[in-house]
Parts: sequence; structure tokens; C-alpha cells
Amino acid sequence: MPLLVIVLLLVVIAALTFGSQYIPISHLWNGANNLNSEIIYTIRVPRIINAISVGALLSIAGLLVQNLVKNPLADPYILGVSGASASMQLAIIASGLIVPFWLFVLLGFLAAFVSLVFLIFISSKNLINTNKLLLSGVVLAFAYGALISLILTLSPLASTKPMLFWLMGDLSFSRNSFYPLILLLVGSLWAFRYRHELDILAKGEFFALKSGVDVKKMNFILLFTTSIFTAVAVSMAGTIGFVGLVVPHICRLLVGNMHAKLIPASALIGAIVLLIADTFARTIVAPIQLPVGIFTAFFGVPVFLLLLRRKA
Repeated sequence: MPLLVIVLLLVVIAALTFGSQYIPISHLWNGANNLNSEIIYTIRVPRIINAISVGALLSIAGLLVQNLVKNPLADPYILGVSGASASMQLAIIASGLIVPFWLFVLLGFLAAFVSLVFLIFISSKNLINTNKLLLSGVVLAFAYGALISLILTLSPLASTKPMLFWLMGDLSFSRNSFYPLILLLVGSLWAFRYRHELDILAKGEFFALKSGVDVKKMNFILLFTTSIFTAVAVSMAGTIGFVGLVVPHICRLLVGNMHAKLIPASALIGAIVLLIADTFARTIVAPIQLPVGIFTAFFGVPVFLLLLRRKA
């Protein structure tokens, strides 16, 4: 784990240095150039904070949802909650309304929360059935996908590119705030609190019941936590693929199946992966910025295929 922290710090330094304008490492702390200082503190630092927060939230959400539905191919978007957030935010972009970024994030989060309540309503009565939950989530995801396609079709041409950018992951709207990191810290501690129950639940619901775990309560906690993490991540940066799917598998390979190690490892590796991807997105064809989701897919596809081959 300390090695992952060191790697994250090195990636942060690289992210501060590289971009559309190269800033030498020596300028990071001596304030040699006012323009460089402005670029670092008003553009790159907020973007780094958001990349770390979103990457970690998606990775932990992926870890929890794979435990919830007992499916290694599950990712945070499989429950459809992210589609509600994306639909709301794309509708705002398409309408041409100019809203503060905090309100933009809040509206996306509220849409996701309403979708979560609806998902619980249609998939459970007194007990969450994970198979029914998974099927309901997939159906909702298709419905939101159709709604997103409709919004894209009807939107003005000038709005199409920003909307496509948002759909593929966009951290360019990051603001100078430490709230995402505070949310990540609180959420990680909340998930870590149930590490022992998660270890038992991962072995199956029947085994968990025999071991004295309140499966009904744990399923609701997992569903709620996963949905909130995903909603916040999508609200901040759009839909970024493969991070929540691949990172938990990498972590299991590196640290084993104990959630006391899996949760912090998922947070750190998710942050590292997304921060590296975002650095490439704003550097490789600078000054043009690319959607960060392109690079998470370039990373995720071969890694996932390699993991499948290794398990086979």
C-alpha cells in the first residue's frame, strides 16, 4: 500500500508538469512564473483533485457492485443510475442553459437518486433480490440510453460536441474545491466500516446468513453506497468507462480478496489510472483536449482481456 501512495504522488507531479504547456518541476514550488502558477493552481490542481476523486469513487463502486450482484463483469453503470444523471446533465447542455457548476452536479445527483429509489421500488419488496436487481438495472440502463440518444438527436448541432465529450468523460469543468476529496474520504471510511461483512458476503448470501450477517441490510447498504458513489462520479465528470470494471480485478490480483486491503487499494489504483488517463488526454495532441474515456478504454480493454486469459 505505501508503494501505491508513492506512485500516486509521482503521477500527481507528472500531471502538474505535463499538459498543453510543459511546466518544469522546479517551477512547481518556486513561483518563477505567474502564468505557470495560474495554470497550476486554477486549472491543473482542480482537475487533479477531481480525477483522483472520480477514479477512486468509480473503483470502490465497482468493487461493491461486483460483491452485490456476484458478477465479475458488473461495473458501476450496470444498475442504470448513471444514465439518469447523464440524461439530466445532457438535457441541461442541450437546452443551452448556463448554470453554476455546483448546480449542474447537484441536478445530476438528484436525478440519479430518484432513479435509485425507483430501482429499489421495482426490484424489491421486503428483500433485495440481486438477480431481479441486476435485470431491472440493465433494463433501466437501456431506457436511459434511448433517452440519451433522443437528446443527442434533437439537440442543436453546436451542443453535440460538448455532449459527446461529456458522455466519454470530461474533467475540464473541474473547479478549485476540496469537497470531492472530503466526499471520497467519508465514503471510503463508510465502505471500510463494513469490510468484515463484505468478506463474508462475497462467499455467497447463504453462507453469509449462516454466519450471522444481516444480508438484507448489507444489500441495501451496498446498493445505496454504490449508487451514490456512481452518481457523484458521473455528475462530476460524465460517464468514464472501464475504471470501475477493471480496477477491482487488478486489486484482487495484487492484494487478495480481503476488503480491508481491497477498498484502499481500489481507491489508490483507481485514482492513479484515471489521473494518468487524464494527463494523456490533455497532453498527447495538445492544445486539443481529448475525452478521458478514450484512454481508460485503451487501458481497460487489453488489461481485462489479459486478466481473463490469466484466470482461464
